[in-house]
Amino acid sequence: MTKNEWIGLSVLAGFIILWLIFDREKLKLKLVDLEKEIEENNNLNKEIRKRLKELVANNKDVDAEISNELGQIAALIEIKQETKAILSMVKIVEKLLYKIYSEDQRLLGTAKKNNRKRPAFMDFLELALIDKVILKEDYHLISVAKIIRDEEAHDLNVEKEKSRILSSFISCIAMILTLCKLAKA
Repeated sequence: MTKNEWIGLSVLAGFIILWLIFDREKLKLKLVDLEKEIEENNNLNKEIRKRLKELVANNKDVDAEISNELGQIAALIEIKQETKAILSMVKIVEKLLYKIYSEDQRLLGTAKKNNRKRPAFMDFLELALIDKVILKEDYHLISVAKIIRDEEAHDLNVEKEKSRILSSFISCIAMILTLCKLAKA
């Protein structure tokens, strides 16, 4: 081998070593970001469980049946069954909407307008939006939660983005509180 070939081989080896070092540093940064995301996620789950417990403990408008269900939801979150927890939360929202709107004459009209023979969850939700019981943003967030609920009810091993799950939890908690007060009145 000539001197120029050795120099070329050395330069190539140097670039490969430099690339490996750079790649290793990129992996370390990704690992740090992932650890940070996991820690933030754990804190968020703690926050949701805390809010659920506060909702159960400190709210006179929440009846015993709903309090029991919220306790079960907190347990589902604890064992990382978030989509099953959303299924239960949407069930509570649906039950409360039924309690508020089941006798409302507009409900059948809303169902017919949406090409249904009988009212569905979205018809109840639409009336709540019309009556300004919920905001348009809440309507859309609860619609996302309903989609997750439907998938959880019909599919196996449902996994969703954490941001969708967390926004669904927060919107459901707020809606349950609002609807409990309205149903009690």
